[in-house]
Amino acid sequence: MKRVEVLMSTYCGEHYLREQMDSILAQDCEARGLAKIHLLVRDDGSNDGTQKILAEYAKQYPDQVQWYQGENVGVIKSFFDLLAKADGQADFYALSDQDDYWMTDKISAGIRELEKMEDDGKPHLYCCRPKLVDENLEELASEIKRPPMRPSFGNALVENIVTGCTIVMNTALREMVKENVPEFTVMHDMWLYLVTSCFGTVYYDETPHICYRQHGGNVIGTQVSIKKEFIGRVKRFRIRQNNISRQAAAFWKQYGKQDVQKLHHIVMPPENEELLKSLLQGKKSFWKRRKLVKTGKVYRQRKMDNLIFKWLLWFGIY
Repeated sequence: MKRVEVLMSTYCGEHYLREQMDSILAQDCEARGLAKIHLLVRDDGSNDGTQKILAEYAKQYPDQVQWYQGENVGVIKSFFDLLAKADGQADFYALSDQDDYWMTDKISAGIRELEKMEDDGKPHLYCCRPKLVDENLEELASEIKRPPMRPSFGNALVENIVTGCTIVMNTALREMVKENVPEFTVMHDMWLYLVTSCFGTVYYDETPHICYRQHGGNVIGTQVSIKKEFIGRVKRFRIRQNNISRQAAAFWKQYGKQDVQKLHHIVMPPENEELLKSLLQGKKSFWKRRKLVKTGKVYRQRKMDNLIFKWLLWFGIY
């Protein structure tokens, strides 16, 4: 039977951790004959009871749960460290937060879609739409209409639609990122979206297979109120207004140069290379930005978001 390695980063997560780990261990993928689950946890310097819980589960499930202590480096570096230290013999890798709840078919859904894809040595990634819930796993009613997702490299350059805790990926993607931590990225899951959409295939499942808890302790949550979401976006923009261009520059340095591509035995599709170069050159060239706006190949998913982004792109504010 195949093997899936679930990678979890923890930090002061004692309140919901047991419930999340139980939902991972209760996955039906082994019963379906798809894969056995192994959970690898990196603790990012917790100072509550998280480490005690991890030790408890590792003792109770020695063949399924393993954890190690790390320094406090933050969620992005913590997940990149997990990808580097993961079992290289696994067939699939999944990412997990410490405070959600997985439906029993979460991993199975990902594996089934990945196995439909060609085994061509390219990175492939599965993700799904999360079900937004409160602290008690009660579904949250949302005022925001979210359109069906259209994954692409042009979208990944400017927006992340891949919620990290819903990801299941193949070994090729893990190999591409495990020893190539970018100088800068907005989030680890956005980087995985960028890499996969550029060189492989992203499958977005509109059916939720995970309960995504929204609470005060979230590093990143999802708003259900239009007003709160708008205020949150304005605040994030003020802090991160150059993040898109910084991340694009880091991506070019990591995967755009010919010597790097030869090292990884990859070839960036010409249309993706042109988009990436245009976005980078657009910071200094009005005509490059004008062309990008007209082509519509670089876009955000929601109509209003896309209109606002086009305005920002036109003036080089990204």
